[in-house]
Amino acid sequence: MLAHKRLVGASLAFGALEAIFTKAPFILVDPLIRAMAAQTGGSAPIALSGGDGDSWSDRFASWFQGQADVLAGWIGRDASSAGGPAMNLVIAAALLASVCGILGGVCIYALQITSRFFAIKMVADLRVAIAKHILSLPLRYFGQRRMGELISNVTNDAQVLQRSFELASDNVFVDPMMIIGNIVVVAIVMPKALIVLALMIPLMAIPMYRSGERVRRRSTKTLEAMGGATESMNQILSGIRTVKAFRLEEQRLDEYEEQNDTFLDRSMKMLRAKGASMMQTFLGYQIGFAALLMMLGYFVLVTGEVKFSGVATVLLPLATTYQHVKRLTRAYTTLMESTSALERIESILQEQIAEGESGGERMATLRGEVELDNVWFAYGDDPVLRGVNLKVKRGQTVALVGPSGAGKSTTMDLLMRFHDPQKGRILIDGKDLRSLCMDDYRRLTAVVSQQPFLFNTSIRDNIACGKPGCSQAEIEAAAKAANIHDFVQKLPQGYDTLAGERGCNLSGGQMQRITIARAIVRDPAILFLDEATSSLDSENEELVQRALDNLRRGRTSFVIAHRLSTIAQADLIVVLEQGRIVEMGTHDELVAKGGAYKRMKDLQTA
Repeated sequence: MLAHKRLVGASLAFGALEAIFTKAPFILVDPLIRAMAAQTGGSAPIALSGGDGDSWSDRFASWFQGQADVLAGWIGRDASSAGGPAMNLVIAAALLASVCGILGGVCIYALQITSRFFAIKMVADLRVAIAKHILSLPLRYFGQRRMGELISNVTNDAQVLQRSFELASDNVFVDPMMIIGNIVVVAIVMPKALIVLALMIPLMAIPMYRSGERVRRRSTKTLEAMGGATESMNQILSGIRTVKAFRLEEQRLDEYEEQNDTFLDRSMKMLRAKGASMMQTFLGYQIGFAALLMMLGYFVLVTGEVKFSGVATVLLPLATTYQHVKRLTRAYTTLMESTSALERIESILQEQIAEGESGGERMATLRGEVELDNVWFAYGDDPVLRGVNLKVKRGQTVALVGPSGAGKSTTMDLLMRFHDPQKGRILIDGKDLRSLCMDDYRRLTAVVSQQPFLFNTSIRDNIACGKPGCSQAEIEAAAKAANIHDFVQKLPQGYDTLAGERGCNLSGGQMQRITIARAIVRDPAILFLDEATSSLDSENEELVQRALDNLRRGRTSFVIAHRLSTIAQADLIVVLEQGRIVEMGTHDELVAKGGAYKRMKDLQTA
């Protein structure tokens, strides 16, 4: 935050200096016109200004002429030189304008660097904050959000903010200073003209504010449409195999085009609001400028209070004011457009993070004793688990079986602490799981899922995810235990082979064995296997099953399986129905009992 304050302070300082060096030469217009008019008309410069020489303009003209004559003397000019005193003043003005140009150019360079870097840094820091917050959100949050919309929040909305901040940084720091500089010049030369400026400000500001509100509202709808288009494309890419297998290309493309048409329609409405803002601001400026012309005409031609040199000095800054107002208006509408993106991002940052992700009792090891004590859990109003009680000894393999919706995956999620029980508790080595340090607990556990996930990096890096910093020897030992080492060695690039997006360069069985190697290298005390062989053919299933046997050896393991043949050797089989444990025992015990497990086995055998 301190770095941001420094960047803002530096940008404001450089913007003020740029405005000073840009507007300072305007003050020279009055004495220049006086001197040149007097030189060609044969009268004294002060006489042209009209009067008694008591006004600020008179005194400044006399002072600057004196300084110009001194400077001319340094370069060998005198009153008899070509152009006379007026030329001395022109030379001095040109020199001063050049100095202002050099200093102003340096300020512009510094302002561009500081203001643009401020804009980029703000958005970069915001992206990091979003990513950090998203990673701390509970798993339930991601089930409630469309992934494409969430990606749009992180990418598109942040990109809108960066473009807006970059554009605004070019104008917000400079143009207000420029307008103030113009007001100062006018106030010095003709204070009465400030009355017109006071009228011009609301004529430009009120329409700008009202249009900005419309831009903000319509920008919200535009970003929502952009999120819908991103979600539609995400669905196409995520399900590309299904799209092609069922010839859904035209249908999905029609949906994507529909989303884009909605985006274009809402974008056009936002552009109309931005155009209206620019138009109304221009109209307000022109009305104010017309009123100023009438005032100048009155003071010059009727009352004689203002001389021609003063008119020129006033018109010059006012002629540039519109450009500053125009850029400021564009910056304001752009910021209003980005407000919607910021609100969408803010809604993510306000989401409640998962409880207990930080802090808790530290642990170096786990024995692997687990107990579920009257555990209840519901995703909505209807409980998924209803008073589950279970004790697991160290090193036991526990299989969770039952029909779909019985609560197997929910139980596993609670054990991995993706959720917390709403009633009851889960004890690890006799301690409430909620009281333990999650970093330590997750470091001492591992999971192998039904759908293996590999990052788009090398096979080595995918295995090493299980234990960051592990050696090549540890990686190869884990791969051998997972029955994947020989296959990897035959690849042209070996362990440096890219797995591809979601492991697309590998078969399902190869991907699963790599995820098992990832779990083996972690050397967990507690292992979670979520239907790890359900989607494999017989050959791959045998290889994976042998790898799983190696992985489970000596560890407390929880296994979800639909094929009962894969869990016949489990130490304890737990049968769940409608969120309750209806049977527990070994395979032989449950078959002999002739209950729910026996019925499931008979159905599979048949």
